[in-house]
Amino acid sequence: MLTTGATMANFTGLAAARRWWAERHGIDVDALGFSGLPQAPVFSSGYIHSSATKALGMVGLGRETVRSVARDDVGRLDRDGLEEALQGLDGAPAILIGNAGDVNTGDFDPIDELADLAERYSAWLHVDGAFGLFARLTPRTAGLAAGVERAHSVIADGHKWLNVPYDCGFAFVRDGAELERSFGLTAAYLPSDDKPNFGYRGPEASRRARALAVWATLRAYGRSGYREMVERHLDLAQRLGRRVEEAPDLELLTPVRLNIVCFRFNPPGAEESDLNDLNERLGEAVLEDGRVYAGTTVYGGCTALRPAIVNWRTREDDVDFLVDVVRELGQRLRA
Repeated sequence: MLTTGATMANFTGLAAARRWWAERHGIDVDALGFSGLPQAPVFSSGYIHSSATKALGMVGLGRETVRSVARDDVGRLDRDGLEEALQGLDGAPAILIGNAGDVNTGDFDPIDELADLAERYSAWLHVDGAFGLFARLTPRTAGLAAGVERAHSVIADGHKWLNVPYDCGFAFVRDGAELERSFGLTAAYLPSDDKPNFGYRGPEASRRARALAVWATLRAYGRSGYREMVERHLDLAQRLGRRVEEAPDLELLTPVRLNIVCFRFNPPGAEESDLNDLNERLGEAVLEDGRVYAGTTVYGGCTALRPAIVNWRTREDDVDFLVDVVRELGQRLRA
């Protein structure tokens, strides 16, 4: 299904997951609602994205019901803790949300291990691969998302690494009938023939032709063209990471795994207690300056910059310039 983006793609996949879960309890949730159903057990690592928690609220499962099973303060999955939680359900169905590409670092949940647990404990595995799914394009990073083909639903964004215009997202559901059961509609004036009607397989009955831009760009560049672009971006991220490590006033907060570089301004002599405020002000200064763009985040309690390299036009001089501008503005704030 083509959607407006990751939020609606997550909504689509998790609506199918919700229906599957309710059916295991003998209830058609789309026809009868949640009456008589227990609270759905939903598990993820600390990497779960806000669009997925928003989608959980939209499908009625609740934003705050997801249980984060993390082994550290940055959100890495506690695999043993998750298995223990699933064992405690005594065979009751559950929903697992795997994350292919953490928004702060580009790190991945162990999707293959999640798929093993889903098979063993009667769970639906939904994978949020908004940008990380494209790691599968190159042998250099394909292993990061190993096992994604075993998921029950997977989502990605077209307007990220595919570089098509806003708005464009993808929702892949292994059993397409789950979508028709979740989103189907009937009326006397609507067609009821056997031709595919994607208005009956997603939340929107009125849909624009997103497929045209996707088809055109895939036709123009193909698998090899996108592989080259992804690999070039991987190289640029590594270059940026090296530039950060070489700078005496910058600190790389985590290894560069994909296309995101998470770092902060940390000049010699600065007090740790002052760094979060300093980097918050630096993030604002970068936006006000306008020469480069990098958003801020909080990683392991540290305010940081997190440039994500996905644009087809980005080159080596762009990432070098980013480092130069960040250092210049940071030093200006310290003056």
